Amino acid sequence: MRLTVTAGSGGRGLDRPAQIAPRLRATAALSTPIETPASLIIARTRRNEGSPASRLKTLAYLDNVLARAEATAAGADEAVMLNNAGRVACAAAANLFWIEGERLLTPALDCGVLAGITRARVLAAARSWEIEVLEIAADGARLAGADAIFLTNSLIGVRPVSRLGARILAPHPLTERLRGVFSSPA
Repeated sequence: MRLTVTAGSGGRGLDRPAQIAPRLRATAALSTPIETPASLIIARTRRNEGSPASRLKTLAYLDNVLARAEATAAGADEAVMLNNAGRVACAAAANLFWIEGERLLTPALDCGVLAGITRARVLAAARSWEIEVLEIAADGARLAGADAIFLTNSLIGVRPVSRLGARILAPHPLTERLRGVFSSPA
């Protein structure tokens, strides 16, 4: 289910209507669970970490659409988006995590990351298991050296990554443990 809230109808242009009349639209669609690991590329399209919209779920999704199109054209499922500073931010339609040794890493919110619901739940679960969690600014090379990578969002839960560019990634016990938690009924 998707809920969309707007300020209401107005005239042409960018100015908001003088009288705000919020509108709420609800839509529902079936979603088939994705069981296969994802393949990733690092997109040329950047995430604007300086924009207030980078931390909000809005209808202004053009950069993400372009990044996903890059992934599709390269034969990948999803695109990793770097921000304007060249730091890892997110995937086109998911939050991004990686594992280095015994540590779980994810981009810091000021990298232009959406503070997703599933992201927060993964962070809380890992911390409750006493796993060291780092929210950091990292470049693509750091991600390329990861032991494992996975994606999260409310539709996919935890989705392991099997390939980043040409690099094959093996399944990881922590990713599988998190998948088990998020595939269980709430």
